[in-house]
Amino acid sequence: MNMAMILAVLVFFSVCGVIGAFQQRWRDEDLRLLARIDEEFRLLAVDGEFPELCFDGSTAEIVDERQEGLSDDEANLGLVRVHRFARNAHGEYFLFISEGAGKPFFKHVTQANAKLALGSKYVAPAPAHLH
Repeated sequence: MNMAMILAVLVFFSVCGVIGAFQQRWRDEDLRLLARIDEEFRLLAVDGEFPELCFDGSTAEIVDERQEGLSDDEANLGLVRVHRFARNAHGEYFLFISEGAGKPFFKHVTQANAKLALGSKYVAPAPAHLH
């Protein structure tokens, strides 16, 4: 092997190492963000007059989750936000969207909208819970 080829191989492996380090950093940041978002979700509690409209993130069932991130043509540049559809014990659906900053968007979703959004993942509430 000549010196130019050895140098080219060393540069190639150096670049691969730098790219790998950045990807690991992005994965670590994504995991920390997911942990913050999960904590926000699990600590979320909404009490009210109507039990079917109450929500407890520590017991709610996550029906669907979508993670939204930034990317370019060649690389994933990191997680930005998480969208979750969750169902309470009464079969009511809720939408939770968070960027991990402590102020998630949270809203009750009608059965009709939940059915449209969730498709085959939708389960109608038991007849006693319909209103």
